[in-house]
Amino acid sequence: MIGIDIQQVKIKDATKLLDKIALDTEKDYIHKFKCDFDMRVASLWAVKEATFKALDIAPEEISYLDIELCHKQSGKPYLKFHGKAEKFVKGKKVDISLSHQKDVVVAVVIVL
Repeated sequence: MIGIDIQQVKIKDATKLLDKIALDTEKDYIHKFKCDFDMRVASLWAVKEATFKALDIAPEEISYLDIELCHKQSGKPYLKFHGKAEKFVKGKKVDISLSHQKDVVVAVVIVL
């Protein structure tokens, strides 16, 4: 399954959204950069929304906090799953890609 999500970088209240969808590790990662706060929040939101689509589930079935966006030392993003989300990905391979332009971000999640 493939999930894709596109988000506007400009978010009305990015801090409030971040508090709703992000784990502490994700917040720490975003806050370590001195610029592009809205772009990073939009990217996090896009990847979590794309994950729901790729898993063919609704946000009510698992929490945004059950999906964790992580980054390898190289910067390549990957996902970790917690809580209820673990059962949806058990035995499956999950790949993601994120990209951004000035005003939009896009996330693609592939579940095999």
